[in-house]
Amino acid sequence: MIHPNKPDLQKQTLRCEFELLANNDNALLITSNPNISNNLSELNLSQDTVLLLKRTSDSASNLQILDENNIESSDLGTFQFIILDDVLEYTVNPKLFLTQISKFLEKDGNIICSVSNFTNIANRIAIFDGDFNNSSLDLEGKLNYFSLDNILLLLSETNFSITHLTRITNDDDSNQTTKNYVIPTETFDSITNDFESSTLRFVFSIKSGSVIESSMRKWLLEFPKYKVTEKMHSILADIRKKHEKTINYHIQTNREQYAIIKHLKETIIEKDAYAEQFVRAKDIQLEELRDSTVFKILKIFDKFRNKKEIEKL
Repeated sequence: MIHPNKPDLQKQTLRCEFELLANNDNALLITSNPNISNNLSELNLSQDTVLLLKRTSDSASNLQILDENNIESSDLGTFQFIILDDVLEYTVNPKLFLTQISKFLEKDGNIICSVSNFTNIANRIAIFDGDFNNSSLDLEGKLNYFSLDNILLLLSETNFSITHLTRITNDDDSNQTTKNYVIPTETFDSITNDFESSTLRFVFSIKSGSVIESSMRKWLLEFPKYKVTEKMHSILADIRKKHEKTINYHIQTNREQYAIIKHLKETIIEKDAYAEQFVRAKDIQLEELRDSTVFKILKIFDKFRNKKEIEKL
């Protein structure tokens, strides 16, 4: 099974975090990883100010320790960027921690966070199979577990919003991820159809100012994600059917109207042709009448009558 905390994943996370720094040196790095110095060296990354979040197993570390219970008394200065490298999962109160640590941000500064996606495919299938082993689910020492929905709720409650989001995904074959488990095909398909199932970690940048009220986030979390999706598909399908009926009606109506107009046009053309033919026939008859003997006699008689009338005068 793919382990979300393997060393190369930590390095990949660091790369994503430092890419968001945009070469800005005014940054504070807070981490839960006691091997951070080695990781930075292997990636050819340098960081002047590094603090290790206080944990029981970190007492032997040579890094400066940050005690979340005494953050406000820390003399850290201010920074344009604060990196929380795998930190929020190990804090007792993530909301309070974010609020307190943000006091060390410069105006318009950003916090860069990385957290594991607890709802990744490996964890879901392990839980479904009844495997609650700490090493299998990467639970060791963690106090909080995050999905994207939980992250968005946390940020709304602390008046933050995401400005950039990167997903570190599992590029390995799904069969490799689940080779130790036997689950129904329908269940596996249901899990893998979720867009976030392949995400191992989220790396994101946040700034002050929430886009959506936390009450709205809480309200949305009350609804099962898949039921909402299914209902939305149903609503959209009904709307599509309705519009398709309307469109088909107009298409049919337009066809009928076009047929009527075409028929009228053909009728008018036929009438015009008939009228033209009728006029031409009359003209021919008139010409024939002018050339006839009767017409000539009538013409002579008309002249004779006009002469008589003049003589009477």
